[in-house]
Amino acid sequence: MTPYEVPETVIRRFTENGCEVTAIVADPADAQQTLYGTVTRDGALVGSYYCADRVRQSDWHIVTALGRPLTLDGQPVNPVSEGDAVLVLTTILTARDSFEVEQRLRDAIRPPQR
Repeated sequence: MTPYEVPETVIRRFTENGCEVTAIVADPADAQQTLYGTVTRDGALVGSYYCADRVRQSDWHIVTALGRPLTLDGQPVNPVSEGDAVLVLTTILTARDSFEVEQRLRDAIRPPQR
């Protein structure tokens, strides 16, 4: 693809944990690079996610419904994959209160016990 070619994009929708996930995917026939996605629950925005390194599909970021990066203890929460970003948005950020959200985030990033 030359620098002036625009890749085809498609919208991919699916439901996860009672939330609707909408992802914008570039070049679906070849590389399937997710540009960004949004998660809604009962019609309300939970948050969105995007990939800072589209070529490697790494360096994922989450933005809350308030338009702020998701952080824990002042550090950004950067999932390692699109699936992990969706998991955080559909399970952790749908918690009832901020304490529950923080506890779920801590549990999610805690190394496995041996």
